[in-house]
Amino acid sequence: MKRILILFCISAFVVAVFSQSFLDLFLSNSYFGRRVVTERGASSKSRIELVYRWPDEKIVQVLSPLMMIWAKHSGSFFMGEPNNFRVSPLEILDLEDLFIRQLRQVGISKTERSDGKYKVVVDSPSGLFTAIITDKGYPERITRILQGVTTELVYEEVKPLSEGFDEIAKKYNIRLSEAPITFPAEIKEVLQTVSWYTISRLKIGEEQVVLIMANHKSGSILKMVYSSKEVNINTEQNEKMLHCTGQGYHVYVITQDEEVLKQVKEMLEK
Repeated sequence: MKRILILFCISAFVVAVFSQSFLDLFLSNSYFGRRVVTERGASSKSRIELVYRWPDEKIVQVLSPLMMIWAKHSGSFFMGEPNNFRVSPLEILDLEDLFIRQLRQVGISKTERSDGKYKVVVDSPSGLFTAIITDKGYPERITRILQGVTTELVYEEVKPLSEGFDEIAKKYNIRLSEAPITFPAEIKEVLQTVSWYTISRLKIGEEQVVLIMANHKSGSILKMVYSSKEVNINTEQNEKMLHCTGQGYHVYVITQDEEVLKQVKEMLEK
């Protein structure tokens, strides 16, 4: 029995050493990959992305269902389309970022090794994360289960990335000198309820406004116009609009989903 216990302790120690090694590689790797993001719960949705990842920086190009790009650089976040990028007022974190944050804050709950790959489980307040990572430190699959919703990243292709952030940013015309847009706390709260969003500037009449196009977590399309003055907004068929005013600003919310509109109204008017 004593011999078995010693062997078990040695095996556990060896697995722990290997685990730390591949985790160090995972956290320090730079790679390019193509991945599919799926979310399954009350409704199901998916998207296809290209990801350029460095230890502390990232550029993600969403290919489907709508094209958009977001980037993380020097603690700031940028999003939009080529030649139309803005600093995001909120941090942008994908499932990989959330997994890494909980890995560092909570630690590993369980590790298994098989066929040169590691299965890492992190049980945290932000969800139950399970990641499959190769012994070279590249992700193959990351899954989170939270409140009955399963979100999954499946990497179809991952390869080493030799270019630096500046080279890839230049490819997408990401300009890091763009002036940031500051939103009131109420609008930031609304943006926490969406899966992703883009920000652009446009003119309505003589007024410069900010247009936010978002995909609400319910699956509905949500549009918001943020302006310092009252403007005339045109809506499409079946769209409903909410107009709220705050201290020095107007916000117009447009969607076809009455439940989403009701939820946003409560946030903006409380």
